[in-house]
Amino acid sequence: MTDSLRTLKEDEIHLWWTFPERILDPDILARQLAVLSVAEQQKQQRFVFARHRHQYLVGHALVRDVLSHYFPVAPVMWKFNVNYYGKPFISWPLDCQGLNFNLSHTEGRAVVAVAWQTDIGVDVEFSTSRGNDMGIAKSFFSPIEVAQLERDPERFFDFWTLKEAYIKARGMGLSIPLDSFAFLLSENDHPRIHFHDGCPDRPERWDFNLYRGEGYRSAIAVSARGRRAIHRKIVPLESDVRRLACDWAEIPPS
Repeated sequence: MTDSLRTLKEDEIHLWWTFPERILDPDILARQLAVLSVAEQQKQQRFVFARHRHQYLVGHALVRDVLSHYFPVAPVMWKFNVNYYGKPFISWPLDCQGLNFNLSHTEGRAVVAVAWQTDIGVDVEFSTSRGNDMGIAKSFFSPIEVAQLERDPERFFDFWTLKEAYIKARGMGLSIPLDSFAFLLSENDHPRIHFHDGCPDRPERWDFNLYRGEGYRSAIAVSARGRRAIHRKIVPLESDVRRLACDWAEIPPS
């Protein structure tokens, strides 16, 4: 690890949370738009609904601000590329490519997870029933998970966020069928993953965390054992076109 990354220890995962509905100041929003790349600005404008444009803007500006916390690069200067399946990674600065990140956002929440030299995925969902949760589970989840849901239907979003976090960490999208692996949940243990025949992965290399609170579920998947998750929040305090004024502290994830 370089000195520039000394604030992120190798045994840590940092999760940076923000709340898009609180970010309404025109000066801050203009500053956030200005730090996005031209391609990101164009993608942001293609969303039909204003709330989705807002979520995209806040989330992708958050990525740049968070990365600049660890490395002396202006948020606008970060360069990204995507792998074959569309997962983004840092392409510049070259000496910062071991800093891995993942973004997730939903109504009312956005989160960026950051880790050093390990695959990481994060997912957050507003956990309101969609009315056909069991039907979705029977169509896409593993039979092992369906059996657990039949005993406790309230755990649908536990499985959903864990599965999303895992496939995001792998960076292969839905080329990994959702029914090719299963999570085993208990009240006292961390979630454990099980792979069915044909899913080429090893359960012992993965660690997962699951969080519940205030109507949300969130999950982290990391391809390393024993990393401590530290949650921080960013809340804009005032207009500042030069930087996003923010307050951060270790907080509970809800």
